Amino acid sequence: MEVQETLFWEWTAAAAVLVFGFWGAVWAKQGKLKPALWSFCLGVTGGILGAKLFYYLCQLDFMIAEGWQETLFCLDPEQMSFCGGFAGACLGVALAARICGLSPIFLLNKWIPYGLLVGAATRFGEYFLGMVGVGPYLETKSLCFFPLAMGFSYGDDWTEWYLAVFMLEGISLLAAAAVSFRKLKEHRFLRSVFYFCLPQILLENLRLGSFMWFFCIKVEQLACMLAMFIILIIYGIRSRGKPRRFLPAGIAVACAGIFIVSEFAMQGKIQFLRFLDINACYVLMLAGQVILAVTEIFAFWKMKTVEAEEEHK
Repeated sequence: MEVQETLFWEWTAAAAVLVFGFWGAVWAKQGKLKPALWSFCLGVTGGILGAKLFYYLCQLDFMIAEGWQETLFCLDPEQMSFCGGFAGACLGVALAARICGLSPIFLLNKWIPYGLLVGAATRFGEYFLGMVGVGPYLETKSLCFFPLAMGFSYGDDWTEWYLAVFMLEGISLLAAAAVSFRKLKEHRFLRSVFYFCLPQILLENLRLGSFMWFFCIKVEQLACMLAMFIILIIYGIRSRGKPRRFLPAGIAVACAGIFIVSEFAMQGKIQFLRFLDINACYVLMLAGQVILAVTEIFAFWKMKTVEAEEEHK
C-alpha cells in the first residue's frame, strides 16, 4: 500500500472540523460560541506546531544533517510527534481560555473529551500512511485480518501482514474519550491526560516507527511516562497533610523500572533475564500499566478526600 499523505491530512482535518463543530454547537446553545472558535483555531495551530517542534527538537541532529530549513517546514507525518501535537493542542486551548477571559483549566476540562476524539481519528488516519503505524510482522494466519492487522501486497500471491498498532491506539483513545465524557466529572483534564498516556507505554513499544533517542529510548513512551509521573506528583501536592502522599509517584517510578527492564529484556541486553521471552515481557509491561491505573485511582480519591475536608472547614 502506497503512502497517501494528502488523504491523511484531509481525513484529520475533516475529523477536527466535525468534532469541534459539534462542540461549537453545544457552546452556541449556551450563547458562548467564542471559546469554541478560539479553541478550534488555537488548538489546531498549537497541535501542528507542537507536533513539529517536539519531533524537531528530539531529532535535532538528524534534522540539521538533512537540512534544517527543509525539515523544519516539512509536514511529513513521519517527522511529527503525536504526543507533541497533543501537548501543543492543550497549550492552544489554554491560550484560548485566556483570550476569552476564562480559567484555562475550566476550558481544558470542557475540551479534553473532544480532543481525545480528534486524537483517535488522527490515529485511525494512519491507515493512509503505509507502514508508519504498524507493529510486528504476523505469522499466525488467524490474526491476519483488518482491523487487527494491515496487509501489504507484493504481487497476486504474496501479502505480508503487520499488527495494526494505529488501530489499537485509536481504539484506546476512543475508550479514553468515552470514560472522559461519562465518568470523569472532577479534574477531568488531568485524569483524561493520564488515561491518554497510559496505553501508549505498551503500544509505542509495539510500533515499528516509534522515534528514538540514543537508539534505545522511545521518546513518545518516555513523554507519556513523565506526564503520568507529574500528574501523580500533583495529586500528592494537593493531598497535603496525608501520610505517604507521594507514594503513588514512587510506585510510578517502580513501574517505569519494570518497563525499562522489559525493554532491555526484549532486546537481550540483560543476560540473567534471557529466560523471559517476548510474550512474558509484554505481560510484565501490561501488569505495570494495571498497577499505574490502580495507583491513579487511589491517589485521586485521596486527593478528593482532602479537598472535601477543606470544603467543610
